[in-house]
Amino acid sequence: MAGKGLDRAGGRTLVGTPAVPRARARAVVSPLRPPRPDRQLEKGLKRIDAYILRTVIGASLIALLVLVALETFFTLLVELEDLGTGQYGLAEILRYLALTLPRRTYESFPMALLLGGLMGMGALAAGSELVVMRGAGVSILRLVGSAMRAGLLLSLFALALGEFVAPRTERLAETGRSTAKDASVTIRDGRGFWARDGALFVNVRAVKPHKRLADITLFEMAPDSSMKAVIRAPSADYDPASRRWVLRDARRSTLGEERVTADAQVSFAWESVLDPGKLDVLAAKPETLAMRQLQTFAGYLRDNGLSADRYELAFWSKALAPLANLTMLLIAMPFVFAHQRNAAAGQRLLIGIFLGLAFFLANRVLANLVVVYGAPPLMAAALPILLFLGSGIFALRRLR
Repeated sequence: MAGKGLDRAGGRTLVGTPAVPRARARAVVSPLRPPRPDRQLEKGLKRIDAYILRTVIGASLIALLVLVALETFFTLLVELEDLGTGQYGLAEILRYLALTLPRRTYESFPMALLLGGLMGMGALAAGSELVVMRGAGVSILRLVGSAMRAGLLLSLFALALGEFVAPRTERLAETGRSTAKDASVTIRDGRGFWARDGALFVNVRAVKPHKRLADITLFEMAPDSSMKAVIRAPSADYDPASRRWVLRDARRSTLGEERVTADAQVSFAWESVLDPGKLDVLAAKPETLAMRQLQTFAGYLRDNGLSADRYELAFWSKALAPLANLTMLLIAMPFVFAHQRNAAAGQRLLIGIFLGLAFFLANRVLANLVVVYGAPPLMAAALPILLFLGSGIFALRRLR
């Protein structure tokens, strides 16, 4: 139909030409103000993040429940061997198991996150959900980041559990068990605790219930660093009024130039910086203590010229525990994305057990290096984490 049209070259109006509709003016986008992202796409990505977070947390909690239940069962079998010792009955055993539950839960978190990552993300891969997400344009980095956020939340919970709850309940559990069995808690596998108080070198072998020392030996030194006397006592009680330990049934052996004189004493007062507050640290394993306790007692040992490596190693292991948890989750990701649909659940479980054992053995070997060869505790605590973390990052980069 003829009408008024437009000249395409000059934009003039021509009579008798077909009408050409005017083009709509394009929106001018300022280079200083980029276009707003698609809200629908952003909302979809957030849903994917939340879905992966729930999946990983759920799978990790299930793995944690199974691991803690297994360890509790084996602990029950061990404790039943002492059933009937003193007043240690079934009720005391159940109380001990309940109070040590926070410590077992804290120690099981690295393995639970590893298995949770393998099984949770593996289930998404087996159902082709990861394939659909990747097909929608979601990068592997984003999917791994969503899983790591779940690991971060669980790691923070584990940190609070290991720092504020587990040390207190563990102390109550050990005190209750030793009181019921009327037994002493041996310090450092029978070698005892050594300290220096002025001219005295002190060795304490065990701690009895109600914060009593057992099997104490004091070595009194002369100004010329020669041994002057040895004092032995089967037990000692703390007198808060005088801030001294009172050794019961003590025997003193004085070393003379030609002979040794033995004297029996009913009691002997020993003034020491070792107060009852430090007995909980002495009787407990370093791994069960809070970081603030480890730091304080390590300083006390250094001030007395003693090795604090075991306590420093436990401190750095606890301080780096959140990073260790995240590392265990990270090394699970390459196995998920490399075999998205081919690997069965049993195969992923075996991979997780193998990786967990490898991490445990690496920690144990380096811990022995600290004790035997005096390796730096920080290096021993950080090296396994860095090795596994680097391996996980390298494997993920090869997938991209």
